[in-house]
Amino acid sequence: MSTFIALSGFLLLGLVCYDAVQTTLSAARSGPITRLLGRFAWYTALWFYRRFSRHGLLRAVGPWVTVSLMLVWVGLIWLGWWLVFNSHPTAVFHPDSGTYANPVERLYYVGYTITTLGYGDFVAGGAKWQLLSVVAAANGFFLLTLAVTYILSVMSAVVQKRQLALSIHSLGATPADIVGQWGEEGDFSVLASQTDALKSTIISVGQQHLAYPILHYYHQGHAERALPVALFRLYQALVIVCHGSTSLAPSVRLQLQATLHALEDFLSVLSQDFVRPARHVPEIDAAWLPAAAGLDRSPEALCRYLETLEIQRLWLAYVHKDGWDWRTLWVNELT
Repeated sequence: MSTFIALSGFLLLGLVCYDAVQTTLSAARSGPITRLLGRFAWYTALWFYRRFSRHGLLRAVGPWVTVSLMLVWVGLIWLGWWLVFNSHPTAVFHPDSGTYANPVERLYYVGYTITTLGYGDFVAGGAKWQLLSVVAAANGFFLLTLAVTYILSVMSAVVQKRQLALSIHSLGATPADIVGQWGEEGDFSVLASQTDALKSTIISVGQQHLAYPILHYYHQGHAERALPVALFRLYQALVIVCHGSTSLAPSVRLQLQATLHALEDFLSVLSQDFVRPARHVPEIDAAWLPAAAGLDRSPEALCRYLETLEIQRLWLAYVHKDGWDWRTLWVNELT
């Protein structure tokens, strides 16, 4: 029985360490505990949001998932080491009373060991347990350092994510606004230069979502600060310009297409672990589309073209998963 208890503790410690390292250092995807916790919290909040239309429910998910994840990591390694030190009656000793610690006292001993507080009123009951105490302290220090570093990195990425959304929003409030405001002269060269300046930031934020999957759960309730809204509108506007204007200068078209590729790469990052394409291509109303100077195709023709793009299924899933309505993003009617 003691071997089984110790083995259970080590397996739990291995799971927590794997999850923490995978989440914080792999720069690829989250670990199983992080993924389960994030999805449960997000889908629960999304269920309530769709019934009560309160963006505050979604805004709360990111910060609380971050805090909860840190508490879960600490709690599980505490439990894991408690199982290890509870697997043998001589593992923890009280030098003043000359007795061995009971389960509650062992929980206390493990707690101050993994937090490296080192009160010293209980001691390890032998050389083997002294060595394991050192390992437990190193494990706690390593995990707490990872957690603090991760939180700081996530907060920095959240700020950059919001800044990117605001920068895109300054180009226009809807796809039609973006095309109309920057296509008055018909060549879209200024729009191309503006979006080209955003390209590297879009790529950077996309990689941050890959490195810090918990970023998916940081929601903004205002459209001008919401990255899914901004990226969606920019993508649709650029597709409209590239397809709708046959007279674009080659350099302008090249810049616009480069930004489109950056946006598509961002979506490909999301599709790895966060978003699955919707089952159907969403309908687009021709009334949502611009009839701006510099466009050679009618809104109806643009509408038909946009509805042939399979990537719209991914956009639909992305914006719906972030709590936004498809029509709202085209006509700027905020919910």
